[in-house]
Amino acid sequence: MKVPISWLKEYLDFSLSAEGLAEVLTLAGIEVDGIERTALKFSGVVVGEVIEAHRHPNADHLWVAKVADGKEILQVVCGAPNCRAGIKTAFARIGASLQDEQGSILKIKKCKLRDVESFGMLCAADELGIGEQHEGIVELSPEAAVGSDVAELYSEIVLEVSLTPNLGHCMSIYGLARELSALLNIPLKIPSFSFAEEGESIDKCMQVTVIDHRQCPRYACRIVKGIRVGPSPEWLKKRIEVCGMRSINNVVDVSNLVLLEWGQPLHIFNYDAIAQKKIIVNSQTAFSVLETLDDVVRPIPPESLLICDAEKPLAFAGVMGGKSSAVSEQTQDVLIESAYFTAQAIRKSSKWLGLRTEAAQRYEKGINPNGVKDALNYAAYRLQQVAGGQIAPGVIDQKAHEFLPKKIACRIARVNALLGTQLSLREVASLLERLSMSIEERQSELIVSVPTYRNDVSIEEDLIEEIARLYGYNQIQKPIPVHVSSTIPPAQSAVFENAIRQRLIAEGLQEFLNCDLISPAQEEMLFESTLSKESCISVLHAKSAEQSVLRTSLLPGLLQVVKYNSDHYQRDIAGCEVGRVYFKQNGAFKEQAAAGIILSGKRAPYHWDPKPEECDFFDLKGIVENILTGLKIERFRFDPSHLHNFHPGRQAHVKIGDAIIGVMGEVHPKHIEKLDIGQKVLFAEWNLNELFLHLPEQKMVTDPPLYPGSERDWTVTLKEELPIQAVFTIIQRASSRLLEKVSLLDLYKSEQIGKDKKNATFRFFYRDTERTLAFETVEREHARIIQAITDSL
Repeated sequence: MKVPISWLKEYLDFSLSAEGLAEVLTLAGIEVDGIERTALKFSGVVVGEVIEAHRHPNADHLWVAKVADGKEILQVVCGAPNCRAGIKTAFARIGASLQDEQGSILKIKKCKLRDVESFGMLCAADELGIGEQHEGIVELSPEAAVGSDVAELYSEIVLEVSLTPNLGHCMSIYGLARELSALLNIPLKIPSFSFAEEGESIDKCMQVTVIDHRQCPRYACRIVKGIRVGPSPEWLKKRIEVCGMRSINNVVDVSNLVLLEWGQPLHIFNYDAIAQKKIIVNSQTAFSVLETLDDVVRPIPPESLLICDAEKPLAFAGVMGGKSSAVSEQTQDVLIESAYFTAQAIRKSSKWLGLRTEAAQRYEKGINPNGVKDALNYAAYRLQQVAGGQIAPGVIDQKAHEFLPKKIACRIARVNALLGTQLSLREVASLLERLSMSIEERQSELIVSVPTYRNDVSIEEDLIEEIARLYGYNQIQKPIPVHVSSTIPPAQSAVFENAIRQRLIAEGLQEFLNCDLISPAQEEMLFESTLSKESCISVLHAKSAEQSVLRTSLLPGLLQVVKYNSDHYQRDIAGCEVGRVYFKQNGAFKEQAAAGIILSGKRAPYHWDPKPEECDFFDLKGIVENILTGLKIERFRFDPSHLHNFHPGRQAHVKIGDAIIGVMGEVHPKHIEKLDIGQKVLFAEWNLNELFLHLPEQKMVTDPPLYPGSERDWTVTLKEELPIQAVFTIIQRASSRLLEKVSLLDLYKSEQIGKDKKNATFRFFYRDTERTLAFETVEREHARIIQAITDSL
C-alpha cells in the first residue's frame, strides 16, 4: 500500500523524517518496504486564488484575471477556458522557473499580451510536469493555503507499506494515521465536514431489500442528483495517482478516494439504470451471467452474493460492478452504496471469479461495520464538491443487528508474565486507551472494550501483543537465558537416526529432503511385489493427486531428485535421505524409519588422469560397508535378492544373521527409461528400526598386537554366477582362531579360463596374539581353510 506522508499530515502533526516514520512503523509490526520521492521540474510556483476574471478586450480566447498570491493581487493574462473567479490554482510569479520535456528552462517574466500586461503565469498540469492535461489550468484543493509553495503539494514522499492479513484496520490513510497517533502518542485530527440536503427524500426514490443478512449484515446508500461527470480536479487526480491508482473521472475517483482514505469500499451506480428503483441484496438468484466493468461476461457462481435490481444483476457485491449500471459521461443521478459484507462472502466470490480488486482485499481483511455510514456521508460530500449536484435528504441504512464492541478481560499478572515486564495497572490502561479502547478497572485486571474496527483483537493475548507494540519491543529487558537440562533422556532411536545422517554426510553424500506423499503413478510404478496392495495407505482428503499416497519406500522421491537434476544437466548425484516410510500390516498402520542412498553419474569430479568412471554397484556396496563397520557391526553379509525394482543380478539383501536390514542394487532399466534419466542409478535402503536392534551394546578396546603376522595369497577358479560372498561365508564357518583378516585381492576374467568362469585371488592374514607364529603352523591352518572352501564348492 502506498501512503503519501503529506496525506498523513492532514490527520497528524509530526516532525519525523520519512526514515524515522518508517522505523516507528516497522518496530510496531507494520513493515515499510521502501520510500519513494517525487522529483519536480519547477520552482517559485505558489498557490494563487483567482479573485475575478473577465474577457480580454483584444482577444476572445484570453482572460484577464486578478490573482491573489498571499502578498498582493496581481494582473495575469490567461488562455485557459476554466479560468474563473473562486478557484485556486498554480501561479508562477515573476522569476519562477519551469522546465519542458526537453529539459529547457523557462524563466517567467513580466510581459504584454495583446496590449495587456501580465505579471506571472497561471499553469496547466503539463507545464509543471505533474500531469498531461493542457486544456485548462490546475485546479487545486479549496483547502490549499494561498501563497504556499505548490512544490510542497506535489513533491511527495510516499511510503510503501506491507500489511499482514491481520492489519485490515491499517489499510487506509486514516487507519494508518490512527495507528501512528497511538504509537507516537500525539492527538489525531478527526475529519469534519458538512453538506446541505435538498430535493425529494431518498425513501421516496429508492427501495432496498437485503435478503441475505448473513453475508450482508449492513447495507447503506445515498442518492446525489444533478451531478456533472468529467475529469477530476488536479488535487483529487494527484491523490489517486500517487497511491498507485489510475484517475478515471470525478465520480469514480471519489469512490477510490474514500477507499484509500477511510478504508471503506464503495460502489456508485447510475441511478437511472436501476430498474423500478429497487436494490436487492441476495445470494440465491436465477441470474446466470453478469458483464462486469472490465467488459468481460462472467458466469455467476452458485451462492455468490449479488447486488440486483428488479430485473437484472448490477454487481458482484464487494468485488466488481456491472457494466449495465456503470456511471458514464451522460450520467446525472447516482446512487452511492456503502456496505458491510462479510470477509467469507467476498473471499468466496473473489476466488471463484479470479478477481482480486482493491475493494475485495479490504473486505477480506475486515472493515469497520460502524464506519459504513460515515464513509457514505463523506463520499456524498466529496462528490458534491467535485461534481456538483443535490444530495437527497436521508440515508437508507439497513442493519441485521447492532455492532457492539468486544469486551475482553486483561490480567496484569498475565501481561507481565508473558512480556517479562513490571507494568502497573494504570500503565497498561494508558497504553490501551491510546488505541481508542475504553477501560474499566477491576482490582488486578482490566475489562477492555475493543473498537469494532479491530477485527484482529479477540482474546487476552491479542491485547498483550498490543501492549507490547506500544510499550516498545526494544524497551522490554532481555533476561540472560538459563539453561535447564531435561530430566527426560533423549530417545535413543532419534539419536541413532542423527548418527546415521552424520555418517552418510561424512561419506560425501548430499542430504535430500522429500515429501512423504507421492502420486499413485509413482506408487504403481515402483510397487514392490513383496508388499500387498492393501499395505499401501492413501490420503482420505488429498489436496492433489500428486500427493495422495504415503510412500512405502524412499526410492520414488530420490528418483525424482535424480530426474530433476538430470533435466537441469546436473548428472553426477551422490545423495542420501533419512526419513519415514508407511504401510499397513495386519490392519494396523505402521511408521518406520529408513535411510536411503542414491548414486548416479561419475564417482569423482573430472580429472585428466585417470579419467573419472561411472559409479557402480561396488561403490554403493563400499558405502554400505563403511557405515556398518563404523557402527561396529562385524557380522553382516550380502545375499542375492530378486526384487523387481532392481536390475536382475545386480542387487542384494543386506543381512545381519537371518535379519534383512536393507536392500541395495542398480535400479531396473525400465524405471530409468520411463523417467528418461538416461544413465544408470544405484540405490540402497535400510530399515533403521531393524538396524538399531543389532547395534552392539559396547565395543571392547584391545591392545595393539605384540607379535607379527603372516600373509598367504590364494587364487581359485569359480563359476561366474557364484557370488564372492559365498567364499567369505565358508571362511567364517571354518572358524579359525589364527585367521585375523581375509580380503579379495583381485578378480580376473578371460576367454582362456572360460566365459562362465572367473579367477578370484584372496589374501589371508594370520596372527597369534600370544606368540610368534611358526611357518609350519600357518601352512597347516591355511591348508585347512583352503580344504574347507574346496570341499564346500
